[in-house]
Amino acid sequence: MTAPSRPLLATVGGTLFAACLVLGTLVNNNPPTIDIWFVEAFRGEHDQLLGQIIKPLTDVFGPALALSLMVALVFGFGYYTGVGDSARAGVMVRAALVLGLSWAVVQLKGVFVRTRPRVFPGESFPSGHVTAVTAVTVTVVVLIVWSGRELARWLPGALAFVVLLAASCRVMLGVHYLTDVVGGFVGALGVGLLVSAAVWPPGKGVLSNRESS
Repeated sequence: MTAPSRPLLATVGGTLFAACLVLGTLVNNNPPTIDIWFVEAFRGEHDQLLGQIIKPLTDVFGPALALSLMVALVFGFGYYTGVGDSARAGVMVRAALVLGLSWAVVQLKGVFVRTRPRVFPGESFPSGHVTAVTAVTVTVVVLIVWSGRELARWLPGALAFVVLLAASCRVMLGVHYLTDVVGGFVGALGVGLLVSAAVWPPGKGVLSNRESS
């Protein structure tokens, strides 16, 4: 698989992250009409049947998913280091950087300090759940690309569905505005692409082929 251009990845990633910052600045103290519309459309649903169905989904498709992948990457690093496979151990470190730094976009909550649509702990922009799920998605994709394998045709659609599901759940539960979840997605994707460009491993198929000693 031909590696994408690092400058292109960095340019797209930087543009997306800048868009996240601009969006956060624009909506911080003045929710746009579309935000208000979604808030009103799902007002009170968190206490109804829909909310009871959605809440378990947000427990899975959120920070717990990102934490699980991080643990798997740490375990993978330890395993490959133990068997003397420095190439694969290095990929685990690179993937952990992509995951951790793109997930860290959630720290923008402390910059914008946006009030949530309803009483709920923490700040609103960007969505922590969507940031985490997007970080996982980016990391899974780059791991497959670094392995030298082609992406399965169904995988991009499946990953997009997971991100959309996480975003929809947070909006329907009334704990985020629509622009919060958009900001979480754009910001985490942007940083993920930036970090991927910076740490892209040399060669191709580093996970599928052990380098000769």
